[in-house]
Amino acid sequence: MAVDVSVQLTYVVTWREISDGLKIQMRHSPVGRWCYRALWGLGALLGLVSAANLLTRGVGAVGLGAWKFFLILCLFLVAVRWLAALALLAYARHLGEHRVTVDEDGISTVSERHANQTDWGFYGRGVEGRRVFVLLTPDIWGTGVLLLPKRGLGAPEDSERLRSLITRHLAAA
Repeated sequence: MAVDVSVQLTYVVTWREISDGLKIQMRHSPVGRWCYRALWGLGALLGLVSAANLLTRGVGAVGLGAWKFFLILCLFLVAVRWLAALALLAYARHLGEHRVTVDEDGISTVSERHANQTDWGFYGRGVEGRRVFVLLTPDIWGTGVLLLPKRGLGAPEDSERLRSLITRHLAAA
């Protein structure tokens, strides 16, 4: 007799979970890591140039436009993930409550407006965050993302069973 190792999740996605998922996606896809480093490198370079300019010419030499540009760049680095999460939250809220079943065959998602069955072969790796499990496609962009919020689990032992299913079927990132 086969033992049922399926895990059920029921949840309505929150902005924080989507934001965490996008952060994990950015850090665990090759292109995401490259873009993240390039943006922070550009910010650091602009900061260094501004600091050098301040030290050699004084505060008055740096124009107001340069300070505005530097401030906008810093805010942009922080706000990109937040704005993307807001856009995805609108879509997720449109779908309504999600009921997800994860088992040996794959992941089955049913919401108020959508149903989907995905085999394990679609995803290439899984990453666990503080609030979510994130499944990523194996492409270089890591574009296919599935968020499984931990608060959607019915019981504490379900977390270990879900972790076991993901580890067994996907390579850990």
